[in-house]
Amino acid sequence: MNKSGHPLLSNRASWGTLLVIASALFFGASSPRTSSVATLPTDRESRIWPYPIPCRIHEGANKDLFVMTLGDVKTPLADGEFDPAKDEVILNDGRVIKNYYRDSLGIKFYKPIDKKYFPLPPSGWCSWYYYYQTVDASQIRQNARWIAKNLKAYGAKFVQIDDGWQGKGHGAGDNRNWFKVNERFAPGMNKLASYIKSFGLTPGIWLAPQGQSSPTVVRDHPGAFILNSDTSVSRTWEGMYLVDPSSTEGLNYLRSLFTMLKGWGYDYFKIDGQPIVIQQYREKEAYMKHPSTNADSLYRATLETIRNTIGENRYLLGCWGIPKEGIGIMNGSRTGGDVVLGWSGFMTSLTATMHWNFLNNVVWYSDPDAMLLRYPLTLDQARAWATMQGLTGEALMASDRLTDLSSARVRILKAVFPAQNIRPLDLFPSKKLKHIWDLKINHLGRNYDVVGFFNFNQENTKTIFLNWKDLGYSDSSLVQVFDFWNKEYLGAWRKGMAVTIPPTSCRVLTLVHSNGKIQLISTNRHITQGYTDLVSLSSNSGGTDFHGESKVIAGERYAVYFAFPRGKNFIVSGASAGNLKVRVVDHQGWAKVEFTSPRTTEIKWRVSFAPASYYRYPVNTPYGLSIHAEGLNGAMLSWANQYNLNFGYNVYLNGRIAGYTPTNIFPLTGLNPDSVYHVSVKTVWEDGIESDKADSTSFELTKLLPQTPDK
Repeated sequence: MNKSGHPLLSNRASWGTLLVIASALFFGASSPRTSSVATLPTDRESRIWPYPIPCRIHEGANKDLFVMTLGDVKTPLADGEFDPAKDEVILNDGRVIKNYYRDSLGIKFYKPIDKKYFPLPPSGWCSWYYYYQTVDASQIRQNARWIAKNLKAYGAKFVQIDDGWQGKGHGAGDNRNWFKVNERFAPGMNKLASYIKSFGLTPGIWLAPQGQSSPTVVRDHPGAFILNSDTSVSRTWEGMYLVDPSSTEGLNYLRSLFTMLKGWGYDYFKIDGQPIVIQQYREKEAYMKHPSTNADSLYRATLETIRNTIGENRYLLGCWGIPKEGIGIMNGSRTGGDVVLGWSGFMTSLTATMHWNFLNNVVWYSDPDAMLLRYPLTLDQARAWATMQGLTGEALMASDRLTDLSSARVRILKAVFPAQNIRPLDLFPSKKLKHIWDLKINHLGRNYDVVGFFNFNQENTKTIFLNWKDLGYSDSSLVQVFDFWNKEYLGAWRKGMAVTIPPTSCRVLTLVHSNGKIQLISTNRHITQGYTDLVSLSSNSGGTDFHGESKVIAGERYAVYFAFPRGKNFIVSGASAGNLKVRVVDHQGWAKVEFTSPRTTEIKWRVSFAPASYYRYPVNTPYGLSIHAEGLNGAMLSWANQYNLNFGYNVYLNGRIAGYTPTNIFPLTGLNPDSVYHVSVKTVWEDGIESDKADSTSFELTKLLPQTPDK
C-alpha cells in the first residue's frame, strides 16, 4: 500500500536450493479399447531452482510484444539463456554477458529468488482497497469465511489485514503505535489470526515497522530511535520517530515488535513506506548512535533483523514502490504506486508491470498492487485487470468486499486464481505500454500460446494485427484460435489475424499449431487453460479417442474444448467422467464436453469422436475496398459489410497472404511510404475456401497522406 506515490520496489531472494513446484505428475491408465496409445510426456517442473531459463535481452521485430513463459518452453524468440545462479546470459551466438542483473540492469543486491517455502506467488485478499482505515475485525472474519467457501479451492491462501488495526486506527504520523490495538479489533489480533487459520488460510498484517508515533514507546526503548537530545529528527509518513538502525537498541526494538506479531499468529508481513526509510537513513546519518555513510547496509540490517525474527517460512513483502535495497531478504515487493477504483487504477498497475516484470519470479515476486474487479469497473475492464495479473504470474491479491461481487465478477476472479509459476522471457524493463502479451506454455506435450490483446484507450476501438511469425510460428503455420473469455472457437488461419478490441478492454486468444488432427485447445478452469488443472492427457494413434485426468472443484462446471482439423467435422460419439453426468455440445469445427463433481478431486475422463457431415457456404466476392493512411508507415483497409454468410476475409499484399480478419477492416503496418502496393481481399469460409474473385486496388502511402500546401 502506497500512501504516497513514488514507484520503487523490494524483494526477497535468499540463496539456497529449493524445490520449485512439486514432483512430476503421471498419466492415468489408457483405455483397454485403445490399441495404440500415444501418451504425452509430463513437464511440470521437477527441477531444482535456480536453473537456466530462456530470455530476451532486447525487443524483437514486433515492438508491441511482451512475452512470458510457463513450463519448459523453447522458443525461437529467445536471444539465449539466463543462468540465475551465475547471473549470466549466454546468447545463442555463444557470447556471454556476466553479472547481467547486477551490472546491465543495475540490481545491486541481485540474488535468485528463494522458493523453498513459497514455490508460487502469493494469492489471496487484502483489506485496504475497500475498507481503508475503517476496517474492523468483523469484516475481516466475513471475507475470510467467503474465501474459505468460494476461493480457497481455487488457490487463495492469504488474508491480509491492512492499515487501521493499530493505534488510533486513522491518520498517518499519529497512527504508528504497533503495540496498541484499535478497539475495532477487540478481543485481539491473536484471536483474529487464529480465526483465519481455522479455515486453513494464512493471516497477514500490515505495518510500517521502522516508524513509531508514541512518545511513551520511544521512552520505553531508550537508544532505539534517531533523536537529537530528546527530539525526533525524522518526522515522515513513516512516523514521528524512526528506528536507529546503527544501534543494538534499535534492532532489538524491531526484534521485540516482530516477536510479538509472530506470537499473535501472523505469517505474512507487509512492511510499508520502505523508500522513505532508506532516504531518511541517508539524510539522518549524523544523528545515529553509530554514524555510517552506508545507508543501504543500515537499511538491510533492519530487514535482516525482521527476517531472522520471523524466520524463512513467513512471507515478507516490501511496500510501496521499489526498495531494491531489500533484494535478497524480502520475498516480494510492491512495484508501483497505490491503485484506485477505476481505469486509472488499472493503468497504475499496468505501468508497474511493464517496467518491473523482469524482476518477477527471478529475484522476487513482483506485486503491481491489488486487483480490483467491482463496479463501477465494467466487466470488460474487470477482465482486462484479471488478464494482466493472470498472464504475468505476479502476486495476486484481490481487494474488493468479496461478498458483494456479482457471479459474473466472481467467475473472472476464479479464472486467474492462483498465481502461476510464470516468468518473463523479456529480461529488461519496457518503457512503453505494450498491447500484445504472449504467455508461452508447455504442459503435457501441449505447446501453445495464450495471448492477451489490450486496448488502453478510453474512447476508441483498436484493431491489432498479430503476425504468427512474431510469436515464433513459421510462415506456413496453420494456427487454431480459441477465445478464452467468450469460450468459442474462432477457426484456423495462416499468417496472422486481425483482432478488434473495444475501449478499456482486452481479448484473450489461445493459439495452437494445427497438427491435422483433433486437438484439445482449451479448458475453462484457469486462464492458463490446462496448466493448472490437467494432470494427464493421452490419445490413440488416430487422434479420435482422448483420455485425461483433471483437477476439478466441487460444484463448478469443468469443461474441455476440442478443435477439429480445418474443413472437417466430428461429433462426440462417447464421453465419460467416472460416474458423473457429462454434457456434450457439438459445434461445426469444435466441441465442448463438461461435467460437475460434487467434490474437489481429480477426475479421469474420456472423449471419443466420430466423423460428421460438414456444411459449406459458397462465399461471395467482397466489394467497396478503400484505404486510408494510419500514421507514416501504416494503412487501414476497409470494405462493405457482406450481406451473404461468410466466416471472414483473407487479405493479400502484393500477391502474398497478409492475414485473416473476421471483420471488414484490416490494418497494414511497416509500409514504405514511397512504394506502390497491390492489395486484394477475398471472402473466406471456415474451411479456408475463398471466393473465386477478389476486390483489389493499388496504392502509394505518400499519396494517401495529407498534403502540405505549397507556400
